[in-house]
Amino acid sequence: MRVKDKIAMFIGGGSDIATATAVKFIGEGATVILVDYDESVFERVKGSYAGMEDKVRKYVADARSYEGIEAAVKSALDEFGRIDILINCAGILIHKPIDVLTVKEWQDVIDINLTGIFNSCKAVTPGMKERKYGRIVNISSIGGRTGRPGVGVNYAAAKAGIVGLTQTLARELAPWNITANVVAPGPLKGRMFFGMEQHLIDGLIKNIPLGRVGEMDEIAYAILYLASDEAGWTTGEVLDVNGGAYI
Repeated sequence: MRVKDKIAMFIGGGSDIATATAVKFIGEGATVILVDYDESVFERVKGSYAGMEDKVRKYVADARSYEGIEAAVKSALDEFGRIDILINCAGILIHKPIDVLTVKEWQDVIDINLTGIFNSCKAVTPGMKERKYGRIVNISSIGGRTGRPGVGVNYAAAKAGIVGLTQTLARELAPWNITANVVAPGPLKGRMFFGMEQHLIDGLIKNIPLGRVGEMDEIAYAILYLASDEAGWTTGEVLDVNGGAYI
């Protein structure tokens, strides 16, 4: 029971990574709060929480809106009195060459993938400081760690920005016993993966030393570690989980 009795908020709560991780958290004793931009997102994943409904809360809020995220945080504090863990999973992909990418497509990815993380970290910080406890885990990507074929500059910039934001946040919040860390996944078996043609899948695998694409559970376990008290002396770190593709 590595997160027993903890309250964990997931921004981008309908994502594949959030779903896999939240189910693990519930199994390890936590109550989870899922935050996403539309109620329909929760409908898509509700089957994953069959029999666990009493351990799940769902709030609708757009990560791009500080006011919306702040309201979701306030609702959680009103109900539970605290948020122990924040997991930032919200993100979108628009992979195009820079000469094709529009200014709006640049901004949309920055707004969700980077500004959204700023919004949620800012919103939970006062409560975590007051309690002198917190675990923040932000999801970056191999696309923000090194230049990758097919990764747009918008996505790479946002995901790299998450690393800088988190490392600075770790220093700022350390005096209050709040840790901030990053998990940077490589290619995963998510909804996008299963829609890919086989030759594209083969191309992905060719560049992964361990010879396969990652499972969502393998990212979930990495997040669980950083969110637990086992990682209480780990902050400002980036955990690359990518089958060796970063080598």
